[in-house]
Amino acid sequence: MLSKDGSRDDDEWDVRIRKTGCAGENESLQMCFDKTKDWRACRKQLQEFKDCWRRHKNNETDVDTKRVG
Repeated sequence: MLSKDGSRDDDEWDVRIRKTGCAGENESLQMCFDKTKDWRACRKQLQEFKDCWRRHKNNETDVDTKRVG
């Protein structure tokens, strides 16, 4: 989405997924699904996302308030 001055505004989803620390893994998973239309074909990417999620302890924190350092 573009703001009034023509710059790109990040939508809420992009901001929230970056705060998890797993934006790259999420994008890889989304790209796989977009290409294959089959989650089963994306098991590797899904596991990488899950591993990242656990590494960043996203299950233990409120993602909306987590600070990225």
